[in-house]
Amino acid sequence: MKRSIPLLLIGCFCFTAHLSFSQTKLKPLALMKHEDNLMFQNAVFSPDGNQFVSVGNQGMLYLWDVAQSYPVSFKKVHEGVALSCAYSKDGKYIVTGGEEKSIKVILARDLSVVKSITGLPAKVRELAISGNRLVALLQNNEIQVYNLDTWQRVGKPRYAAKDSKIVFSNSGDRFYVWFSTRINVFSAKDGEVVKVFNTNFATPTDMAISPDDQFLAVGFGQADDIIRIYDTDDFKQTKAVKKNGSGDFANGMSFFNNSNKLLYTSNAGSSTAKIFDLENGKDTPVLKGTPSNRISISKDDSKVILGPKASNSIQLMSVI
Repeated sequence: MKRSIPLLLIGCFCFTAHLSFSQTKLKPLALMKHEDNLMFQNAVFSPDGNQFVSVGNQGMLYLWDVAQSYPVSFKKVHEGVALSCAYSKDGKYIVTGGEEKSIKVILARDLSVVKSITGLPAKVRELAISGNRLVALLQNNEIQVYNLDTWQRVGKPRYAAKDSKIVFSNSGDRFYVWFSTRINVFSAKDGEVVKVFNTNFATPTDMAISPDDQFLAVGFGQADDIIRIYDTDDFKQTKAVKKNGSGDFANGMSFFNNSNKLLYTSNAGSSTAKIFDLENGKDTPVLKGTPSNRISISKDDSKVILGPKASNSIQLMSVI
């Protein structure tokens, strides 16, 4: 029996609030929405920012054109839920991870699967790519590093919290994860430990690194500070953002690519998107009612995806 392809609903949307900091605003472009019970799990921009991909609970990969605001192609790439996705730096490949314990390497131009890594010990929760290195975080807390030229494993398995984010330095020489209250830094070349830093504070909820690789922003929950900024050389704390109420925590963290301004979501009561400026320490509420624990910013900072994990919609916004 032929499997029916679910219809995707795409609607332009408007709201009165505009995201702004300094002279910059975010203008709503479109609301990408799956029909019925189809849910997004992740979405990321292509390196040129003209397209983005999303994956979801039907094992589908969707390729979207931001100018047309509808998917230009789609394909079932996993059985069960597709949990994670990432672009290669040159935009040639899309890599996805699924709950059926596999990684798929997909040619971006036609969505053909060119490589499958199967038989993994657990489902693939998170993926990140920099240069010729792919890092995968599995449900069993295992980190695996792959050489994209040979698709062979590099080094021995490492470990992180299963809900950790994988953050590459912009130079691509190392990546950051967390485990309990510790921030672990690993070499991208061979997976060896570069540094272990214990925050002695709380378990992180998210991380992001500044464009110059000088600062690591770490989000927290159930703590007085929901964000702490650390110098990546010595891990001394340089700045902090205080919580805004009971139960507040920070997630959806991403630096703009051409400034030390951090876009994130504060979750005290209703969710609020904010901009924290590392230069002047100003923390500015910019948009209310937008729970977004998955944020992707195009390389030229012209567009932003606000995409909650396990949500039926993605908000596409233009930076003006």
